[in-house]
Amino acid sequence: MASELHETIFTAKQERHKNLFLNYRNLNIFPVELLKDEGLQFLERLYMKRNSLTTLPENLAQKLPNLIELYLHSNNIAIIPQAIGNLVKLQSLDLSDNALQVICPEIGRLRSLRHLRLANNQLKFLPQELGDLKELETLDVSMNLLRTLPERLAQCLSLQCLTADRNRLHCIPRQLCLLPDLNELSMAANCLTSLPLDSQKFLSPFLLPNSLLDLLQCPLGHCHRCSQPMFTIVYPKLFPLRETALAGVHRRTTVSFVAYCCSSQCLQMFDLQS
Repeated sequence: MASELHETIFTAKQERHKNLFLNYRNLNIFPVELLKDEGLQFLERLYMKRNSLTTLPENLAQKLPNLIELYLHSNNIAIIPQAIGNLVKLQSLDLSDNALQVICPEIGRLRSLRHLRLANNQLKFLPQELGDLKELETLDVSMNLLRTLPERLAQCLSLQCLTADRNRLHCIPRQLCLLPDLNELSMAANCLTSLPLDSQKFLSPFLLPNSLLDLLQCPLGHCHRCSQPMFTIVYPKLFPLRETALAGVHRRTTVSFVAYCCSSQCLQMFDLQS
């Protein structure tokens, strides 16, 4: 295995490869062959998914200065060195499924970063410096321990997709709703108690029910026959327009009127003519 790894890296150096695949190699330390001499100056994409790495070398940016994509999904990385901020050309960083508890503020120096994936770690907070990532388009922080999102995240004006499912979030920062390019916001399986009602006038938030009993205050509608509120099940009944008194008003005979009832009994008894 070691000789095969050495041969793979040696060939990449000799042939000036732009892509290097080191997935599923059972690596527990960063290969020293990548860091020897001048490193891999031409390398742009490094794939090291599903290994057993615990940290990254301090001189990574020095040896791989042209790296634009770094994939470290499914390792055991607990610490990201401050030197990560020196990868100034990095556009995509995947640190999902690791053991991260803290993200260093220096990550905010990755001014070219467009995609950042931190899902399934042990993060309790995110650094405010994420707001410095003006080119960031995708951020995935799902399956962590986050209770809040940094306020300065609203400064990521290029953000298009934010995924924060399965955390401990209690609210959605209203400022996020003002992001001009944000078209996908996912926060499933959190502890949300309120939602921003709009993104323009900062109106009072729409409060979510604390229990199913509170839904009794929010019926889906009222039965067309008995006028009782309907909550979970609605029984529709279709009346073609030609069977109603409005048949002569419209030329289209395919138009229908739909009545909604609260029970099968009301459904059977309801009649437009009565």
